[in-house]
Amino acid sequence: MRERTGATQSGRATVKVALNKALKKSILVDGKGRTLYLFTEDKAGKATCATADPRCPKLWPALATAGKPLAGKGAKASLLGTTKGAGGVQQVTYNRHPLYYFAGITAGLGDRKPGDVNGQAFGGAWYVVSPKGTPIKSQ
Repeated sequence: MRERTGATQSGRATVKVALNKALKKSILVDGKGRTLYLFTEDKAGKATCATADPRCPKLWPALATAGKPLAGKGAKASLLGTTKGAGGVQQVTYNRHPLYYFAGITAGLGDRKPGDVNGQAFGGAWYVVSPKGTPIKSQ
């Protein structure tokens, strides 16, 4: 389960910055380099994915943590936080945006390895996250 959540051995998730070759931009990733997304419908640090669609938590799993998240290279610790995510998980936030992975709607469409950005601009509401904690909408 730690592989899906992005948590370290201690259970604490790490958020860092990496250059994404496909987008040619620096983006937020987890400790293993997997792309993190925000949902533009979330409000003021509250995860609303599951409210919008009950299938959402399976398609867009939360970056969960068991304790205070860690700021890795390029990430600002002052922008990290947590909120209650779907199913009661402690979900990592960055600049008050809950963070998610893209698992995909059908097999093969989700992000499978570091550097994948298959969820970028999905439905006009899901975007990769900049080091400032804002959506990257340009491609």
